[in-house]
Amino acid sequence: MNNPKRKKILIVGTGAVGGYYGGMLAKKGYDVTFIARGANYKALKEKRLTLTRDGVKEIIPINVVEICHGKSLQETFDYVFICVKSAQTEKAIKSVINNINENTSVISFQNGVENEEIISNIIGVKKTIGAIVFVAAQLTEPGVIFQSGYNGAVIGELTGKITDRISEIQKMLLESGIDCKITENIQGELWNKLVWNASFNPLSVITGKTVDKLLAEDYNLVKDTMTEVKDVAIALGLNIRPDTVEFNLNRSKGFIGFKTSMLQDFERGKSIEIEELVGIVIRKAKEKNISVPNIQRIYNEIKQKITTSHVTY
Repeated sequence: MNNPKRKKILIVGTGAVGGYYGGMLAKKGYDVTFIARGANYKALKEKRLTLTRDGVKEIIPINVVEICHGKSLQETFDYVFICVKSAQTEKAIKSVINNINENTSVISFQNGVENEEIISNIIGVKKTIGAIVFVAAQLTEPGVIFQSGYNGAVIGELTGKITDRISEIQKMLLESGIDCKITENIQGELWNKLVWNASFNPLSVITGKTVDKLLAEDYNLVKDTMTEVKDVAIALGLNIRPDTVEFNLNRSKGFIGFKTSMLQDFERGKSIEIEELVGIVIRKAKEKNISVPNIQRIYNEIKQKITTSHVTY
């Protein structure tokens, strides 16, 4: 196997997730290029990436570019990590289509369960890799990321095979301090993550509460909502882990004072992934004639809140 550090990596979307995982790879010495926009690009270009992990602050030199107004990168990359919001997936992959060659692997480091399908419809299944990320990271200001607690990822081929490239990506992430596991069941794992996302994310926006406060004050609602998502996944025939509700509740206990990504975006007036994380459950439930009263009520409440707050979705 070739030396992974000689291969070129592109991070598309340098927010909390892209900045954190890309920053960890860059810190380890991998050849990483970041795409950022606006104030975030300016801060990264002028001051580099500031990463605070468990109270330790580091300044990481990075190569950052801004693709806008018809500008484009002229090189191709071995690995492309898509780290944008789900609604931007199609636009993002098309914006870097000329940076993808026959040997490029494109990895979706995003929320939601449909991104891999969107990507593979454009570039093909053979170039597409699914992933789930587990990290409590916040972009506290342009160019500055705060992360605490566990950080990890689960990656998998859409075919379920264990390939050389999957093993290589795992090695890269492990060497960079990221707990990375390989799965032969990426679709099931994506829905395991959706169990968390479709409950904590919208409920945090409705209530304004952090993850730990939701656990303490709205435990039964969170659990019941998670159970509805699990039931839909089972009806779809997905191999979701039997203890997914308990697993997701337990892994949330360390998120002290953490605001979900959806709450962070809502407070900044940015678009939120309501259709990708909640609407998708309702649509799939209707296909299988399953009742999801908690999910439906949460969806209705958050749509109303969006309407009155001028936040897009």
